[in-house]
Amino acid sequence: MAITRRSLLQGALALGSALALGACGAGEKDAGSSSGDASASKLTVRERTADPIARAKATRVDAVGDLGRTKAFDLHCDTVDVLGMHDWEPYKSWPAIARNGDLAKSDGEVDLARAQGLAYAQGFAVWVPDKKWVTDPLGFYTAAVAYFRQQMQTYADRVEQVTDARDIPDALKAGKVAALLTVESCSALETSLDVVDTMRKDGVKMAGLTWNGDNALGGGRSTHNGLTELGVKAVARLEDAKIAVDAAHLSTESFADLVKCRKRPFLISHCASRAVCDVDRNVTDDQFKAVLDSGGVVGVSYCTEFITKRTTGTDVTFDELMAHFEHFLDLGGKDGVCLGGDFDGASVPDWLRGVDKLQGFYQKMCERLGQEQTDKVFFQNAYAFMVRNEVA
Repeated sequence: MAITRRSLLQGALALGSALALGACGAGEKDAGSSSGDASASKLTVRERTADPIARAKATRVDAVGDLGRTKAFDLHCDTVDVLGMHDWEPYKSWPAIARNGDLAKSDGEVDLARAQGLAYAQGFAVWVPDKKWVTDPLGFYTAAVAYFRQQMQTYADRVEQVTDARDIPDALKAGKVAALLTVESCSALETSLDVVDTMRKDGVKMAGLTWNGDNALGGGRSTHNGLTELGVKAVARLEDAKIAVDAAHLSTESFADLVKCRKRPFLISHCASRAVCDVDRNVTDDQFKAVLDSGGVVGVSYCTEFITKRTTGTDVTFDELMAHFEHFLDLGGKDGVCLGGDFDGASVPDWLRGVDKLQGFYQKMCERLGQEQTDKVFFQNAYAFMVRNEVA
C-alpha cells in the first residue's frame, strides 16, 4: 500500500489517539458565437456574463468549446502541501508523505508534465493540519499560499491561477492548466474572520471549515460536535466573499448545522457514497441530496479506503469505483456528480495513479455511462457550479 498523508496520520492517531477528444464533441461553439456579431465571439466568458441576459449561458460548458483534448475538472488535490510544506509539521516528522520535485515535474500524482494532453482544471487545496500538528494555522496557510503563487509565477507559460471561474475557458484555450486555489480546514479563521478577506484577495474559490478534528469553527468528521457560533458566522462571511463552502470533512452534526445556516449552494469536494462503502468519511444518501437541493455538487474521491472495505491495498477495480458514481447518479445526481480525486492526499487505485491516467478513465467511463453523462461528470458539472457561484 502506498504511504500517503492519510495512512500515516491515521496510523499516528491510532497509536497516540478512442482516446477522448473534446468532451463536448465537434459541434460545440463558444457561447455567443452564434449571434452573428464577430466582435462578440472575441469576448471572454467573464465579459459576456457582465450582461445579465448572458449569465445563464455562462454555466453551459459550450463556453469552453471543442479543444481537441479530454476536458477534466477535479475539485481537490493535496499537491501544494506535499510539494511545498516540507519544513512544517506533520511533513517534517513524516517525510514519507511529502513529494519531491515541483509542479512542473514531481514524484507525485499531479504535475504539469502528467497533465499534458488534457484540458485540465484543478482545485489545489491548502490543507491546514489540525492543531495537534500546527499551532500557527494562519502562518501555515500563508506559507502554503506563497508556495502556490511562486509555482504559478515560475510556470506561467503552462499554468494559470483562475480567480474567476468564468476565465477557465481562456486558460484552457491558451493550453494552460487552470488552477483554482482552495482551502481544506479554515483553522486560520480562529484569530479573526477578517482572514476571509485575505482568502478572497488570494483568490480562494472554495473552503472547508474543518479537517477531521475540532477547531474553533466546529467539529470535523472524527467528532460529534456541530458548528460553533463562530463557525456559523464564518459560513456567512465565506458566502459573502463568494467562496463556496466545502463540507467534505464535517461531522454529521456540523453538516446538519451547515444545511440550516447556509444561504448559498455548497459542495463536497471529495468523498464517496456511504451506502456503497460504510465509512464515516463518506456521505449518506440524505447528505448527498441536501447538497443537490442547495444547488451544489459532489466530487467522488478515488481514495481506496472510501471505495471498498475489501482491501487495504491499491488494487481497487474500475467497477468498484464506478459503483459510487452510479449510486449518486441513481439518486438524481446527473448534474451534480464531479471528480474529486484527492490526488497526492490518499492511496488511489494503481490504474488511476496520476492525472495522466484520466484520459483512459474518461474512455472507460464513456463506455459505461455514455459520453454525454461522462462529459458532465468529468467537466461540465464542476465548471457550471463554479461559474454559478461567481454570477449568482
